[in-house]
Amino acid sequence: MIRSRLSKSLDEDALKLTSSLEHDKYIFKYDILVDYAHVLGLLKVGLVSREDAKRIFEALKEVEKLGLEKLIGEDVHEAIESKVVEIAKESGMKMHTARSRNDEVATCLRLFAREKIIEILSELLELRKTFLEKAREYFDCIMPGFTHLQYAQPTKLSHYLIAYHDAIKRDFERGLEVFGRVNKSPLGGAAFASTPHKLDREYVADLLGFDGVVENSMDASASRDFLIESLFFSTSVMLDLSRFCEEIILWASEFNFVELPDEFSSSSSIMPQKKNPDVAEIIRAKAGKSVGYLASACTILKALPYAYNRDFQEMNSLLYVSMNECLLSVRTFRKMFSALKFKEEVMREKASKGLTLATDLADLLVKKGVPFRLSHKIVGSLVKKNKIPPKAEELVKEVESFGVKIEVSEEELKEWLDVEKSLERRKNIGGTAKEELERMIKEREREISEDEEKLKVLKSRIKERINFLMSEVERVCSGRE
Repeated sequence: MIRSRLSKSLDEDALKLTSSLEHDKYIFKYDILVDYAHVLGLLKVGLVSREDAKRIFEALKEVEKLGLEKLIGEDVHEAIESKVVEIAKESGMKMHTARSRNDEVATCLRLFAREKIIEILSELLELRKTFLEKAREYFDCIMPGFTHLQYAQPTKLSHYLIAYHDAIKRDFERGLEVFGRVNKSPLGGAAFASTPHKLDREYVADLLGFDGVVENSMDASASRDFLIESLFFSTSVMLDLSRFCEEIILWASEFNFVELPDEFSSSSSIMPQKKNPDVAEIIRAKAGKSVGYLASACTILKALPYAYNRDFQEMNSLLYVSMNECLLSVRTFRKMFSALKFKEEVMREKASKGLTLATDLADLLVKKGVPFRLSHKIVGSLVKKNKIPPKAEELVKEVESFGVKIEVSEEELKEWLDVEKSLERRKNIGGTAKEELERMIKEREREISEDEEKLKVLKSRIKERINFLMSEVERVCSGRE
């Protein structure tokens, strides 16, 4: 334990309170990578010899094989360094030159967040595909739409699912933006005031696949907005999933719109008829926890002075748990949604329930020259009299009672209040007409292909740089020039 200027060991309970080893398993592999890159950086500028670097690398390989559970220390950084010193002796003592645990942990956290963002983005792409596949499968499925959870207007399931897709697409875009700010290296910032030793920070950043450095050395160690943004990204995803899950729960019970897949449901321990939406309910609950993780991290950060404070440590586990739970939730939700069966006949039957075509009737009056606010009153009056849908003569008579004359035939009224024709009349951008739905689906399929390519480039570059990093480590260990 690093206690150079202290004469007593840390109190046993104080150690339990302050130790982060329980959660450091999530960044163990990243800390090893950071050590490899840092030592290569030290070698490049002459702060360690090739022989020192070789001994450190060989020690790190042993530590990697041992795993964190075999190491001792108050945190992963100290535990790894202590073991490296034990194995590599004096050479190992040089590994931490020109570095602080402050910039070291910040780098590890960014590497963790970077990888989880990419994994979540990959799952979000698959979920977007699933929504569009379902939209094509149920392209003509008519259903009721809701506001305030009341039957409002008819729509199509494909239109509904495109809305789901678009919410997740925005999450995908947020993730890409967050990635750009996360993928910067704080390594070399040291405690906060940089170091008198000459470093090549860009070289080390490139070895780790970063897109650059966090320039100001104090900002490198003191900033945690990248962590907050990563938490917000995962929370945003979870909020959308939670809303989708809420609808699945309602659709599987109150509305009888879907048949839940057995592999994503549970039964009751006492009621044999039950088929419970447990998976959807758990995801809904985890969204609440995700909001809590974000709020906790924001509250911890809000009053911390620059630069480093040990309070930061309590934010780390929030990041690990939130992003891992988000990743699992997206993957599980996608599989559940893919297996859902929609009850088209039930949905179509309920598409006209609750006077859902009342707005269409008001729009018909507008077409006849009645101002919309007046047509709204007229149709509202018919609703009160329980005359929706009305006969043509009833409609004309009601309009006349408001001092307006119109002509409407029974055939025209019947056509205007036909559900399918109502949906086809909505040809505006984003509407429910078949032509517009087809356009939206095709456009989104094209966007998914483009986003797949963006993600492929990100993954490829990081993989290439990490492979290069490890090849440089092997080159030093083998003695090759």
